[in-house]
Amino acid sequence: MLLFSRIVTPVGSLRRVMSFAAEVTGYVNANAPLDLTCWSGTFGYPIGTLAWSTMVASQSELAAATDGLLGQEAYLDLLDSAADLVAAPGQDFLREVVYGAPTDAPPAVGSVAMITTATAVVDRMAEAVGWAVEIAQHLEGVAGAPIAVLTDVYGTMGGITWIGIQPDVESADAAREKVKADPGYLGKLAGTKGLFIPGSGHVGRVTRIA
Repeated sequence: MLLFSRIVTPVGSLRRVMSFAAEVTGYVNANAPLDLTCWSGTFGYPIGTLAWSTMVASQSELAAATDGLLGQEAYLDLLDSAADLVAAPGQDFLREVVYGAPTDAPPAVGSVAMITTATAVVDRMAEAVGWAVEIAQHLEGVAGAPIAVLTDVYGTMGGITWIGIQPDVESADAAREKVKADPGYLGKLAGTKGLFIPGSGHVGRVTRIA
């Protein structure tokens, strides 16, 4: 399975931005064979960041869905209506699930996702992925919630992503406290020596808004 994400950082009226985010999400779900969700970056991303995400079985499935949308005048009109809200090009990400899954079904509005990324040293990629799965399994046992491990299909070589989703902020706080109190967590982090490019780690949080 593949996780497709489109990330943009709109500018201008927050009311218009939120309205557009909800409208385009609803339109895609009604007019394309995709289960699209929209997320707002709350920490670790530029203020106002939006991310649309969907799971697909293959790149050809994604291409067929997006090509179909681009052939719909109503969809293009919707994008044109918000052209002034986007000051810089967005970025598309395609990641392959190598362990677990972000969720079996699209999470509910209000769900919180913790997203951690790091870039592996390319000639140690296999070891890095093995460690990534090991730490995900450890944290699942500590926090009591599934964590998916994904690798970047495009972009910088060696990109690895961990995604853990909680139903709300309170649950995310509780999971974080459990991880902080776990005596084995820091010890496992020591096992990353030489596997990842120093300084490439990043932690962010997003909340589903549509």
